[in-house]
Amino acid sequence: MKTCKQVLAQKLASWLFLTAFLMISVSNPCSAQETVSMFDTGSDIGFVWGIEMKTSAIQHVPGTQYGMFAGAVFHHTVMVGLTAAANVTHPSVNYGYTALTIQYSHQQHRLVHLNCQLTLGNGSTKDYENEKSSVFDNFGNVSGANFYLVEPGMNVEVNLGRKTRLWLGAGYRLVYGINPDNAHVSKSHVSDRDLSGLNANIGIRFGLF
Repeated sequence: MKTCKQVLAQKLASWLFLTAFLMISVSNPCSAQETVSMFDTGSDIGFVWGIEMKTSAIQHVPGTQYGMFAGAVFHHTVMVGLTAAANVTHPSVNYGYTALTIQYSHQQHRLVHLNCQLTLGNGSTKDYENEKSSVFDNFGNVSGANFYLVEPGMNVEVNLGRKTRLWLGAGYRLVYGINPDNAHVSKSHVSDRDLSGLNANIGIRFGLF
């Protein structure tokens, strides 16, 4: 029997895919339009990579996640790639994950436009008996209790150049599958609910077209 969180995850995923489909359906063909950029103008398939930073609260304490991604971009509009990220600034809880990320940029030829994305993946979390003394204390040590995640998001994207984009946005992460009896979370008792919730993000990506 499906849990409420699993049902919600399916609804969120369905909503994002429907939104992307509708945006693609109503948008005008962009192949003949010149891209507007701040600083400066292909192939139908290219490669992009980038970095991002997200902030959210874990047990009411802020934490910062750093991530990198890379993937293929189709018609300069749809990106399908892999993401690796870790939250290592929280004083007592670390987590990390790898995931599939799908992004759709609506009217990407405009200077400022919308970008919607969906991230699906799995990861692990680990807590500490004593609070970390600095960011580099146990840096990157996230091997612990496993979990799964679904995260739709919406961003405002700006063309810094024809191949460089900056975005600011927000998303909602739904985490499920953490075993509360796992020894790696016995101190902080971090749960699915603790790692779920809204987050704010900023990122930049670079294209090779």
